[in-house]
Amino acid sequence: MVKLFSLLICFFLFSEGRTATVGTNYDADTYYFTQTYNEVRTGALNSGTFHVGQHILNTNPTYNGHFNFGAVLFSGLSSFSPGENKFLQLNVRDFKTPVTVDPGYQGPPVYSYLTTGNFRLALVALQADFTETAVTADLPGWYQTNLFSQPRIAEVVVTTAGIFQVNVTAAVDSWIASPSTNFGFGLIGLDSTPMASTLRFYSMEAAGSLGPVLIPEPATGSLIFLAMAGMLLRRRSGKS
Repeated sequence: MVKLFSLLICFFLFSEGRTATVGTNYDADTYYFTQTYNEVRTGALNSGTFHVGQHILNTNPTYNGHFNFGAVLFSGLSSFSPGENKFLQLNVRDFKTPVTVDPGYQGPPVYSYLTTGNFRLALVALQADFTETAVTADLPGWYQTNLFSQPRIAEVVVTTAGIFQVNVTAAVDSWIASPSTNFGFGLIGLDSTPMASTLRFYSMEAAGSLGPVLIPEPATGSLIFLAMAGMLLRRRSGKS
């Protein structure tokens, strides 16, 4: 009987593992700034991390026109079946938070890098190809059309460094049905405490496979079966 339970457990574990975890094609951040006569998008390729800053474009005079947003693309979706749960897994390295300095300070901004914070993150489906190169198109229009005006897939309040997951089943299923619409996820910082904080995520280049992945959710039925099997095995062990 013990051998039979062991075989059944192996079968369920194997069946749950048939859906592969999918790694990202790219994950990147881009820095956007606007001045009176200049609108530029500059790419920032960070080996090991990518950044998402609080979106304060045209909303706060102190920081107006400066922010980071992130983009994550997965194209290897054939290993997923429509209808099964799919989660975007992200790994926060730290919270980059501005430090208050003396009024007479001259120099670059000063930051602390903390393992806790308060950052509200929005996830959307991008509606156009993302590029890290500077472009001359109407950038405010691009952001409004392809990023900010898109329905939120999810909003998450991040308070600690480490791994968290977001259910992205509907978005991924739509891309499986229509691959030409897959431009990846856009990550936007809605607000933070303190203001102008930045989330730093581990990227696909980070050692130890810490970057973004798409993962399936283990089936509840299988987890229940494994728990029942474990209890039965313990009962039989107690009788012998």
